[in-house]
Formats: sequence, C-alpha cells, structure tokens
Amino acid sequence: MKKEAVLSDSDYSGLVIATSAAPSASITTKVITTNPRGRERGDGLVEFALILPVLMLILIAILDFGRAVYAYSVVANCAREGARFGTISPTDEAGIVAAATNAAVGLDAAQLTINVAHPTSNTVQVVVSYGFELITPLMAQVLGGNSLMLSSTATMYTGY
Repeated sequence: MKKEAVLSDSDYSGLVIATSAAPSASITTKVITTNPRGRERGDGLVEFALILPVLMLILIAILDFGRAVYAYSVVANCAREGARFGTISPTDEAGIVAAATNAAVGLDAAQLTINVAHPTSNTVQVVVSYGFELITPLMAQVLGGNSLMLSSTATMYTGY
C-alpha cells in the first residue's frame, strides 16, 4: 500500500511525503523536496548582468555631474575672491588674478581664464572661466562635446 500526500501550506510549498507500509512490516517515510522555482534558477544573475552596465553608466554620470557642480562652485568662489581683493586694491590687476587663482582649490589653475574689468569708476568686475573635462562618454554626447565651459562673474564696489 503506497500513499502520497502533498502539503499545501505555504511554508511547505513543493514538499511531497511518500509513505509505504506492508501488512507485516513497519511503516517507512521518505521526504522528497522539489524546487518550488522550477527552472528559474540563475535568472537573477542574468538579469543583474544585463542591468549592470546601465547602472554603472548612471553612477558615473552622477559622479560627473557632481564634479561639474563642485567645479562651478569653485569657479564662482574664485570670481568672488578676486573681486573682493579688487575692492581693497582696484588697480592691482596682478593681485586680483593671483587672489582668484589661489582660490581654485581642486581645479587645474592652468585651465582658468581670469579677466578683470572696471565697468564704472567705483566697481571692479572679475570674470573667471574654466574648461571642465567630462569623463562620461554619454554625458559628452548629450552635451555635444568632451568639455564644458564653466563661467562666473562677480562685481563689487570699490568704495573709492
């Protein structure tokens, strides 16, 4: 006499218990487990392998955007520092350029372009430009080039 029972409880999904008993022998029980996922084994790894390049590209684009925001913040600070120095010494253009260059923390100072102007007799204007290099090819295609020109202008009164 052979009996099979399938448990339908959600905790025991796919569990089959087979029991057999002969009239003169003792009862033996075997527990046979089956894979409830069937042939889906390894699908998660394949899906991860397919989405990984897209995730890496998004991550690198986020890093590139963060670098660009940092570089713009430094460029704006360079213009501010140069204009602030110009309020004290409006005729010292070399000092204004040096003050703006010294504020370029984390940027290549050789790529900075600093222009000093006096729009009126009592103001000084400092324009700082920086050629930012992108590292993500997708961002370079979206923006139309491998380089992005960041520029900031600061104008302050000299007080004279």
